[in-house]
This record gives sequence, structure tokens and C-alpha cells, in this order.
Amino acid sequence: MQWQLIILFLQLLVRGNFANQENTPHWVNVCGASYLFSEEVKPWSDAVAMCELYGSHLLQIDDLSENNCLLEYAHSQKLTSVYWHSGNDIQSEGVFRQADGEYIQLEPFWNSDQPDGGTAQNCLYVTMATNANSGRWNDATCTSNYHYICERS
Repeated sequence: MQWQLIILFLQLLVRGNFANQENTPHWVNVCGASYLFSEEVKPWSDAVAMCELYGSHLLQIDDLSENNCLLEYAHSQKLTSVYWHSGNDIQSEGVFRQADGEYIQLEPFWNSDQPDGGTAQNCLYVTMATNANSGRWNDATCTSNYHYICERS
């Protein structure tokens, strides 16, 4: 029951019934689309659900240019965490798909020794840090709690 009330509240918030500047998701227009960099952390499936609640989808990185553009924006805003994106191999190990269900077309900018999780790690995140891992992808257990990025056109 409590979960249903939370969902109802979020739906009302998204529709603007209780919206004000302090509790409205902050979307930014960069890199040719609109993005929301979460402040909270969630498991991958909950991040997918939150993005859908906002009328968007979990970030789909289509090319290295988008990866780098978002990385540059994150650095400019001091957002140096790791963020879930929609890349995953949940359906078939080693076959990575994105939010639209299509195969990932680019050669992912993998962190060293990645992907390394086999069937235990099926969801992908991108590192927005300002270190040697900057902009690189990792696979992780989908139940791990990370920030996430929603995307809408």
C-alpha cells in the first residue's frame, strides 16, 4: 500500500499538481536531447521505472560523441558519480541492447577488464569521474544502487 501511495504521489508530481522548483525533476538540454541526472541512487530496474514515470527512458548512449558530450557536461556540473544507462545483456549473455531494444552499435568505451561479470552482471553504467575511468563503461549487478540518467527527445 505504501509503495502505491509513493507511485501516486510521483505521478501527481510529474503532472505538475504539486510541482514547484524544489521538487520538480531538473531536465537539462545538452548534446541534442534532454536529460535528467538523478540525485538519488536506485537499482537498474527501478531507474528504468523512474525514467518511464517521467515520460522518458533510461539513457541510451548511441555514439562516442554523445558519451563524451555527457561526460563534459557532468564535469562542468561537478557530477562525478557513476550512472546507470540502458545498456544491458539481460536477454542473452554478451549481447548488449539499449532502451529501444536494439543492439548497441558502437564499440563500448569499456573500463579495463570489462565486461567481467558474466551472467551475474547484466546492467551497464558509465563513469562520470575525472580520473582514468572517466567516460568508461562497466557491467554490474542490476540490483546495485547507482545514480541514473533519463533521456527524452
